[in-house]
Amino acid sequence: MSRHSEFGRSGLSRREFLRRAGITGVALPSLAAILAACKDSSSSTTVATASGQSNPYGSGGVSGAPYPLARTDAPVTWNISDDNQPIASDLAPEAGATLKIFNWGYYLKPKIMRDFEDTYDCKVELTDYSDVPSAFQKLRSGQVDFDVMFGHTPDYMGKMVAAKFLMPLNRDYLPNFTANVWDQFKSPFYDVEARYSVPYTVSTTGIFWRNDLVDADIAGMENPYDVFWQDPPKGKTHLLRNRDPLAMAMMRKGLTDINTGDPAVIQQAHDDLLEVVNAVNPKWDNDDYTELPQGQAWLHQSWSGNALDAYVFYLQPGQGPEIFSYVWPPAVDPSVPGLVGNDLIGVLTTGKNPVLAHMFVDQMYDVATAQDNFATYTGFQPPLTAINPDGLVADGIVPPNLASTIVKEEDFAKGLQLVELAPEVQALWDDAYQQLQAGV
Repeated sequence: MSRHSEFGRSGLSRREFLRRAGITGVALPSLAAILAACKDSSSSTTVATASGQSNPYGSGGVSGAPYPLARTDAPVTWNISDDNQPIASDLAPEAGATLKIFNWGYYLKPKIMRDFEDTYDCKVELTDYSDVPSAFQKLRSGQVDFDVMFGHTPDYMGKMVAAKFLMPLNRDYLPNFTANVWDQFKSPFYDVEARYSVPYTVSTTGIFWRNDLVDADIAGMENPYDVFWQDPPKGKTHLLRNRDPLAMAMMRKGLTDINTGDPAVIQQAHDDLLEVVNAVNPKWDNDDYTELPQGQAWLHQSWSGNALDAYVFYLQPGQGPEIFSYVWPPAVDPSVPGLVGNDLIGVLTTGKNPVLAHMFVDQMYDVATAQDNFATYTGFQPPLTAINPDGLVADGIVPPNLASTIVKEEDFAKGLQLVELAPEVQALWDDAYQQLQAGV
């Protein structure tokens, strides 16, 4: 049974939004709007950034926004202000409460919520959002009282912290997180010490194809990215939207600064992708999980979770998992760069039930709960040490030919991540992408 059947298809799923979002997604709020959303930060400690400039929101990072921009080589430690402190330890869960969760559609198994209700004698209410920018604006309205948010990404940490939407976490309530999460997420570069966030899911960005329709030995190529430039199938080649294809063009040539603001590098990535556009006129979308099973696409730049979803939920009658293959290029040659990414969970300052919120977050790091949510509902992997490639294959959760969709802890640590850009740099990337969509 598809996980969608529990609620039907009246709302937008996370993937359905990505399909409909347009060429650059919903516009991000302006920096002025972000600052306007911030509460009085006079009680925050002003500290020095990596560039030597003081910043009221955090230390480290690089400049370009009102808050520091996190980079893997310039981590950010967010301040904890006097008027936004973690809750005290050893508090009892709120009685007779309704815990309110804010999440993408179809991105949390309903049974997990129902089990939590039974355990803590409370109600759990889920509200979907269709994209992170609009979710941010909804929080900014001040008309909501959500307790927990799922699915925002590291490139929104600065906005969320500056606006004081995220409550600092008290790790005393998160024993499963401490015991079970990958070590690298106990103090990630975008939130040193994990003060405001914990990871929900992880993924790689690679290449997904139909074995019965594509003749090329992609996994056997010296550089698998080359398949998009070496006679890809016309009318059946698809690329992801926005920054991912441009980053792929950079990584194909061995570049690792895939958050560059160098106009020449961005232009060269555009020119390289224009060769693919002129050769096969690729479709730009994130529907690989349905398009490959249906034969609408034969070759697709893809996220590992979508590739696994195609097998778990969308196989057509008579199809088996053997028709699919997925490769993350660094797994073929470690000298070839590759993208990774993760979604987050945070406790919101808008909520009325911070103790229950912490407890719900920690429930997501219970191994059985996390694996069930992954294997039977989301298709996107939680970063827990107990969930390993051999176990997932041995247990029949992932077929052997799609073991490459499993994200290994050591691989994630080596992967490159797309992070928040300064507005003028984002404009360069957006312009390059829009030109490619127009075929110029």
